[in-house]
Amino acid sequence: MKSRTLATALLALPLLLGAGCSGEKQKAVNSQNAAAPQALTVKTAIVEAKTVERSVDAVGTLFALDEAVVSAEVTGRVRSIAADLGDRVKAGQALAVIDPTDFSLALDDARSAHQTNVKALDKERARLSDADTTLKRYEELYKNGMVSNSQFDSARTQFDVARAQLSEAEARVEQSNAKMGLAKERLDDATVKSPIDGEVRERFISKGETIEANKKAFAVVSTGVLKFRGTVAETAVPQMRPGQAVMIAVEAFKEREFKGVLKRVSPAVDAETRTLAIEAEVPNAKGELKPGFFAKARIFTRKDSGVPFAPESAVYSFVGITKVFVVKDGVAREKTIKTGARDGSFIEIVGDVLPGDMIASTNLANLFEGAKVNITE
Repeated sequence: MKSRTLATALLALPLLLGAGCSGEKQKAVNSQNAAAPQALTVKTAIVEAKTVERSVDAVGTLFALDEAVVSAEVTGRVRSIAADLGDRVKAGQALAVIDPTDFSLALDDARSAHQTNVKALDKERARLSDADTTLKRYEELYKNGMVSNSQFDSARTQFDVARAQLSEAEARVEQSNAKMGLAKERLDDATVKSPIDGEVRERFISKGETIEANKKAFAVVSTGVLKFRGTVAETAVPQMRPGQAVMIAVEAFKEREFKGVLKRVSPAVDAETRTLAIEAEVPNAKGELKPGFFAKARIFTRKDSGVPFAPESAVYSFVGITKVFVVKDGVAREKTIKTGARDGSFIEIVGDVLPGDMIASTNLANLFEGAKVNITE
């Protein structure tokens, strides 16, 4: 009985050993399959090359290109007002009229006195001409001994007197002409005129008011072209050049920008604000922009071509690190980047990425350096 049991055990031993080995092999295969990395399925995009117009931002205020405070040049009563707040005016256009009656009478008197002096001058010229003729005739007679010394001296004295009287008459004409010119000027000054093309910003006088000479009457601002005065960060200083194009944006026209040109750049940076002052001119033919507007400006400094751009969906950011995954030969390569300009749904890539590179655009959170990927449409 014991020998039969032993024989049976010996016969079963090979079967048990075979089953044990087979189980160990299966476990090893299963372990290898579990350790093998699974390929991640991703969609991809191609990095595009775009042209970028680089710009520097500035903030500031719009000012009138020119402003004039117009004063009355004469004392008198304001007869009429010809322009008021917001009116567009041309250089030389009347803004107000001061009663010209007294100035007109003064001009008439000056003109009359001048005409009298001119007539007197004509008489003195005729008298000098006669005295000159007489002197020449007496000179010939004196040479021939036909007149005495006293007669010749008398003719010469008459000539000298006539010449002196002519000089006095000429001086009186010059003086009366100057007075007449001054009277004309004062009559002209009775009309207060704009010295520039622009718009009336403020009126300081009223009809019927008696005003003194040099009293402030109007403020006129030139609005056909405005000045943008603003500042840029000191890091932008090397890029600033007069003549660069500028685009101006204001809150009143949120959907529009206005073209301008950079005209002036400060020679020094403000030591307190660390900014550089700039000035641009902005055409304003329609008068839509107003002096005093707060404005933002983009100053275009250069154009760069062949700049790599990728869809925003292909850019992954985590804990302050921005990256993309370049896909090549079925493997994802992690590239740390910085981003720059935007163009619609595309964003500039600054880093070791070139136009034409294929990058993953989905499943970014699961990707890592060296990950195997399957590309799907």
